[in-house]
Amino acid sequence: MNRNLFLTLLIILICTMLAFPVFSAAAPYKIAVLPFDDGSIKDRWWGGNWDVGKGISDELVTELLKTGKFRLIEREQIDKVLNEQNFGASGRVDTSSAAKIGKVLGVQYLVMGRVTEFSFKSTDIGGLSLKSGIGLGLKSTKANVAIDARLVDTGSAEIVASVTGKGNKNTSNVKVSYKWDAIALGSDEFRQTDLGIATRSAVAEVAKQLGDAAYASGREPDKLTGTVAYASGNRVIINIGSAAGVKPGMIFVVKHMLEVVKDPATGEIIDEVTEAVAEIKVAEVKEKSATCTVLTKLSSDYPVAVGDKAEQK
Repeated sequence: MNRNLFLTLLIILICTMLAFPVFSAAAPYKIAVLPFDDGSIKDRWWGGNWDVGKGISDELVTELLKTGKFRLIEREQIDKVLNEQNFGASGRVDTSSAAKIGKVLGVQYLVMGRVTEFSFKSTDIGGLSLKSGIGLGLKSTKANVAIDARLVDTGSAEIVASVTGKGNKNTSNVKVSYKWDAIALGSDEFRQTDLGIATRSAVAEVAKQLGDAAYASGREPDKLTGTVAYASGNRVIINIGSAAGVKPGMIFVVKHMLEVVKDPATGEIIDEVTEAVAEIKVAEVKEKSATCTVLTKLSSDYPVAVGDKAEQK
C-alpha cells in the first residue's frame, strides 16, 4: 500500500475515534423510563383498562434494552419511588423533579415523555364473531402513533435530547376486525394488530434516537458497583449479576472501607476512606450475583471480606 495513502487512512481513523467517544458495551448507561403522559390525546376512543402512557413506556423499555446501550430499572422500583416521594403527574414532567427521582433511583439518565397520537380508524361492513374479540368483515384500517420523549441528565437536570417517534400502518380490504376491549395493551395479540405495529415503529424510532443522543453527550457510563456477599479463598461472590449488566471476564476492584467522612456542619456523610484489597475477575454470572476469582491481592492488611465494595475497573 502506498505509504502516503496509509498515513492518510490512519489519520482519518484517529480523527474518527476522537470525534466519537467509544464506550465499552460492558458498561451501558443506567436509565429509568417514567410512565408517559397521554393527556394530550383528545379522542380517547379506546375503552377497558388501557393505560396508554404506561403501555407505551413499557414498550420503550423493551426497545431500549435491545439497543444494548442501557441498563433499565424495573417498573416496580420506579413506582415505589414515585409513591414514596409523593410525586404527582405534574411533578413527573418537570425536569428538576425528574432529576430528583433519577438520583433516588441511582440512574444517570431518566426518560419522560408524552403520547401525542394514538389513533385507529376503520370502515367495517358487517362481520362474523370468532374468538378472543376477533371477527371477520371487509374493512380498511388506518393506525397512527406519535410520541415525544426527553432524555434528562439526572446530575444536572439538563435535557440532553428531545426526540419524536412516529409510526403508521394502513391496510385495505382486510377481513379481520378487533374488539379492543377484549385485547390487552402490550400483549402479543395487540402487537400483531395494525395499531400494535404502528406503536412498535414509533417506539423503536425513539429508542434509537435516545441511544444515539446518550452516547453523543460525551458522558461516560457509570461503573458497575456491588458488594461482596461471599468470600472464601480465591472465590468471591458479589451481589450484582446479569440484571445489572455484569458479564464474564469483567474485572472489579474490591475496596475495604476504613472510615466515613462527615460534614462537620451538618453531619452528612460526604465521602469515605477506602483501601483497595484485591482485583477480581468474573467467572460465572447469574441474574443477581456473579462468582469471581481473585487475580491480585493489593493489600497485606485486609483480606477480601463480606461487605466490601466491588467497583468495575
